[in-house]
Amino acid sequence: MIEYSKQESDIFNVPFGRLNIEEDFSDWENLKQEVASSPCKYIRVKIKNPDGEKLDHLLSLTQKVHLLEILRVYRSEDLRITPFENAHSDLIIEKVNEDNKDILGQFIIDTYDDIPFGNYTPKHIQEIFDNKKQLAGIVAYFKEYYTGKDKDKVAYLYYNQNMKLVGCVVSDYFNNHENDNGTYSYYVGVARDERNKGIQYKIVNFIKFYIAERGYAYLDGSTRLSNLFSARTMEKNGCKCIRYDWVYLLEKQ
Repeated sequence: MIEYSKQESDIFNVPFGRLNIEEDFSDWENLKQEVASSPCKYIRVKIKNPDGEKLDHLLSLTQKVHLLEILRVYRSEDLRITPFENAHSDLIIEKVNEDNKDILGQFIIDTYDDIPFGNYTPKHIQEIFDNKKQLAGIVAYFKEYYTGKDKDKVAYLYYNQNMKLVGCVVSDYFNNHENDNGTYSYYVGVARDERNKGIQYKIVNFIKFYIAERGYAYLDGSTRLSNLFSARTMEKNGCKCIRYDWVYLLEKQ
């Protein structure tokens, strides 16, 4: 289950991993053994909609467990049956590949506002992993995996009619079964001088169209608990909050 992150390990100069825990997960004893035997000293964990019992299991995985962020996760109505209009026709859209991935990377650096690990990251963790390195790790991860190597991991750049870069999105396709498929957007960025002009709404609107190209059903995306502007944008696009994902950092001795 634990994914070793070479990009982040190289940047942080310490073995670093990632772990996603699904809502129905129950094999905690085997996971605890995997964490103990993993070469990763730090493991970033995202756990979906945990209850108290699951949090107790999570907090027992290592001696030190740090809360980083709580995410609101939104889902659209079923796009296979719900009509939606094209509200992004004035944007010029470019899919990210090896040739333009550096443009994506720099745009993320220029538009990222929060503590990359999460807004609840303890101060001593920020001293170990300073914010610039945290963001460099995210950018390196996106540039490695969202530039054409995997057909289910995509990123797009958005330009206005004057070919000024105004936005980006980084998303995963998912297809769990017939009634649980779509995309999950990890990052939607808008140029600082283009904010409050409806760009974010247009980007989210475009995501619906590339979901429809595959015949998938849902637009999923997350906002940080404190990011009310993005939450309102998701709601304006017809999305509803379906769960909360909690993000932690496991620290092994």
